[in-house]
Amino acid sequence: MKLKLLYVVMAIATLSYSCSTDGDDNEINEDSISNLVGVWNLTTVNFTGQDASELNLAAEIVDNLADEGCYLVSLDFNEDSSVIGTYKTDFIEINAGPTGLDVPCPTESLTETSVWSLDGNQLTFINEDLEEETIEISLDGNTLILAGEAIDADNYSGAEAVFMKN
Repeated sequence: MKLKLLYVVMAIATLSYSCSTDGDDNEINEDSISNLVGVWNLTTVNFTGQDASELNLAAEIVDNLADEGCYLVSLDFNEDSSVIGTYKTDFIEINAGPTGLDVPCPTESLTETSVWSLDGNQLTFINEDLEEETIEISLDGNTLILAGEAIDADNYSGAEAVFMKN
């Protein structure tokens, strides 16, 4: 799961800038692009309609770490169409003890840089295979939501990855 989430986030982080040539559409798109610029932190993962315990555990880990100010995925969308993704997902350690599970904030991370573009709610980026990929996003103020299908269509249908702007 975390590897697929990493690829999705990396993909988003690699989008390249584009805008429409239509007058009103261009203004809307430029506003959306302006709203996307900034640092976005993964704060929660919602799994709706699924009862798999490992999915709920993943969501709980993301929520608890975010509450502590530890973000497993951060995306920094820049005005020059570059994006920097910082990923701690590969370094999560779950420790079992007499009081339950302990998941400390990973101290290591991976950083990837790419380019991005946004056309309406269609975010285009270069994926891990160095191919252009487009996904649908929901951008509302300081909240960015990616559909679970963008992460893994077979396993995360109905899920949402929620990012908050820093």
